[in-house]
Amino acid sequence: MVFRTHSLLKSRKAQFFILSAVAIVTIIFFVSRWLEPYTIVDTSSIALKDEFYIFDNIVEKIKETVRTSKDCEELKYNLDEYKNFVDNFAAEKNYKMDFYYTISPCYNEPPSFNAVVEVKISLESSNIKLTSSFSVTMP
Repeated sequence: MVFRTHSLLKSRKAQFFILSAVAIVTIIFFVSRWLEPYTIVDTSSIALKDEFYIFDNIVEKIKETVRTSKDCEELKYNLDEYKNFVDNFAAEKNYKMDFYYTISPCYNEPPSFNAVVEVKISLESSNIKLTSSFSVTMP
């Protein structure tokens, strides 16, 4: 009998241990589910504000347009075309776009000087206003 009682005690200890472990894991699981919505960082609002990306892309493409133009005539044509494209794109997105540029005297015949394009650009939406002014040299 002593042996049986000892075996019965071990069995009850094992049952208590298993039940305690299951209860603790269950409590931890439900507490983690309860706290989960507060630990997730919502970054979607930043991704939805695409003004920064659009503005940076426009500035980069202006610089690329100036650098890749071969002569003064092509430079003026490319900038006019890009300005029309940007104005139409901004109107579709309901942004107010101001894009002004001036080209320093540009000569195709010798003595030829590198043309410098001065650009002033601003993008305004209901949330933000971005402005920049810079100059780019045509090689």
